[in-house]
Amino acid sequence: MENINIASVMMFLLMILCFSSNKPGIVGVRGEENDLIEATCRKTSYPDLCIKTLRSSPGSSGADVKGLAHIILESASAYCNDTYQQVKKLLNETKEKATRNCLEVCFQVYDLGIYEILTAIKSLESGDYDSAIQYANDGIIESDTCESSFKEFPEIPKSPLTDRNNGLTNLCSIALDMIYLFK
Repeated sequence: MENINIASVMMFLLMILCFSSNKPGIVGVRGEENDLIEATCRKTSYPDLCIKTLRSSPGSSGADVKGLAHIILESASAYCNDTYQQVKKLLNETKEKATRNCLEVCFQVYDLGIYEILTAIKSLESGDYDSAIQYANDGIIESDTCESSFKEFPEIPKSPLTDRNNGLTNLCSIALDMIYLFK
């Protein structure tokens, strides 16, 4: 009788642990997919952005780490395209010469960044991880180049694209961190 009670208590405690935990490695009601997102994102430079980005993507729930990196690169691609359109709009609205010069640099590098991030995605899909790393890193270089162009002109108090440039850098950094996890 005492053995049955001990076994029942142990089983009850085990069930509570399994169904209430959200720690990686323990499958509970939240499932392995969310645990993989959490565990993988915690190994990146920007874990909160990583988690937010992946949880907002419907395809992430069944993805492996390579699939998660693919989703992050797709997000970086969309972000790069959106920033390119914003730069284009700012160019049309801006008359001041120094700011226009900087925006033209940004327009060129974001145009190149669109190609580079798409190439990073294709390289990842084909298993050419070194090229995926190179092209994802190029996305960081392009956003840094855009941001740096504004520092060349002291009369421009602040880049209007700082947040966008940082956003692209952060997404590309997350993708790089993930690729290094399975490369």
